[in-house]
Amino acid sequence: MTPWGRRRPFIFAGTVGDLVFLVGIALAGNYWWLVVFYFLLQFASNTAQAPYQGLLPDVVPPAQRGEASGYYGVANLIGIAAGTAGAGLLLVHAGRAGAIISIAVVLLTTMVVTVTLVPDRVVPRERQFGSLRELLGKTFGVPFRNRPFVWLMVSRLLIFMGFGGLQNYAYFYFDNVFFHHNAKATTAAAATLLGIAIGVAALVSWPASRLSNRTGRKPLIFAAGLFGAVGSLVLVFSHYQWLPEAVVGPPASFLKVPDLAAQATLTGLVIGLGLGVFFSVDWAFIQDIIPAHEGGLYMGFSNIATAGAGIMSLAIGGPLLDLFNKRGPILGLPGGFPVVFGLFVVWFVVGSLSILKVPERKGMVS
Repeated sequence: MTPWGRRRPFIFAGTVGDLVFLVGIALAGNYWWLVVFYFLLQFASNTAQAPYQGLLPDVVPPAQRGEASGYYGVANLIGIAAGTAGAGLLLVHAGRAGAIISIAVVLLTTMVVTVTLVPDRVVPRERQFGSLRELLGKTFGVPFRNRPFVWLMVSRLLIFMGFGGLQNYAYFYFDNVFFHHNAKATTAAAATLLGIAIGVAALVSWPASRLSNRTGRKPLIFAAGLFGAVGSLVLVFSHYQWLPEAVVGPPASFLKVPDLAAQATLTGLVIGLGLGVFFSVDWAFIQDIIPAHEGGLYMGFSNIATAGAGIMSLAIGGPLLDLFNKRGPILGLPGGFPVVFGLFVVWFVVGSLSILKVPERKGMVS
């Protein structure tokens, strides 16, 4: 442990790395340099994020985990909304440099606030690692021996992959299905879908976190995955109008889009329910099942599921989308979208079922 604490040095160093590699992305002259700096950015970002998440169990008493999880969920959702909308607007109006500078300013500001105002006084109970082998063995071996934690990470990874996939492919869905390279209409529809989802999620996060103190975490995470599955399933069959004209007509008129496009944006209501419940309860459940004195180790490991979910959803979904789009329509849509959204349904359902393998011990919930 350093005089500056055991978490703060990594948060500081990782954020400084973020700033350096963001500059690299801004100056990248070709695709491969962009890829190099992007992966370096991910390395630096996760260097900061893992110990940052370890701060949470350090400073939150067990009796306040449900309440803290609600704040954590809302903060995550606000960050997603602000980052998606804010950086997108800056990219349009201020260019790539303006968008990257805004990200750098936010990172620097939040890092300074964290390292100066958040206490980092918990004394480690174990000595420093004596070798790389010991480091790797402890980092990966200990969490894998905790079966409830492994099942929770499987559930977390799959559900995050589903939500991340919906976020990443919403733009391409509206572009390919409804607006055919009309960037303005596509952006408006995709932003509406994501905005509805994030708005609903923010509204339910706090009540869900409070409810989890009464019902337990597991039923709510199970329900969150199923909400995501239902929203994805509606998109699989979005060539067909399921909602009455009285429901889809007003938003279609307001957005100046076809009824089916308006129906697709309304899936954000269901997706948002799942997203809000999941974000607000998942963190508290992790805290419930990990050893109190190893929060940094387990939260750092859980960040692998968080960071890896988006990459995996793109790596799997992208090739499938291209492959089946070339083969022609399925269910009235370009063939890739029913396949990819159907895959999201599977991820959500399996993620929900995986949470049932995690025991919720008596007295676990505060």
